[in-house]
Amino acid sequence: MFKPLALGSCALLLASCASLSPEQCRNADWRQIGFTDGANGEPASRLQSHASACAKADIKPDLDAYLSGRMEGLLSYCQPENGFEVGRRGRPDNVGDCPPHLRAPFLDQYRQGREINALEGEVQRFRGMLENDQNEARRNDRRMEEIRKELRRPNLSPERRNSLLNEMERLLDRRQDAGRRQLSMQRDLDIAIDRLQFRLREMRR
Repeated sequence: MFKPLALGSCALLLASCASLSPEQCRNADWRQIGFTDGANGEPASRLQSHASACAKADIKPDLDAYLSGRMEGLLSYCQPENGFEVGRRGRPDNVGDCPPHLRAPFLDQYRQGREINALEGEVQRFRGMLENDQNEARRNDRRMEEIRKELRRPNLSPERRNSLLNEMERLLDRRQDAGRRQLSMQRDLDIAIDRLQFRLREMRR
């Protein structure tokens, strides 16, 4: 049984780079590395990355230890609940690496996770659009306040006054358009949130 602390440390190590350093190759626990790769759903080609990196130090991976550890890691990765989380994060499923008896339930939950990932992405997209529009509206409001201050200046030329008034009129039109647009965006956002929450309830999430 692998210790969680060792697993976490190794996961952090492997996530930080594409391969291993010469020192890491010399001190490698290939069973632990295999377990971590399996538990993270890394494809079988991950071993080739390790082999290429360690070849520079004239070290070959312990294939049997790596594959044994990887299989144990896959038993953790291929659980249905993890399939949902993998799908929700939008990661590839790598279900082909799972033991045959775990593939179908893992994939079923993965697909549900992908559906939630898409719905959450839609919510984020609408939120981003609404926030951008609100930020633009605030910039326009600040500009209108600047125009009002300048219009109060006593020695303002007629040309400059007309220019400011024309700009103010355009900004007021934009404000009205922005108000209508934001109402529509908020409706779309509310619908997207309701759809997401409904599916989560259906999935008992």
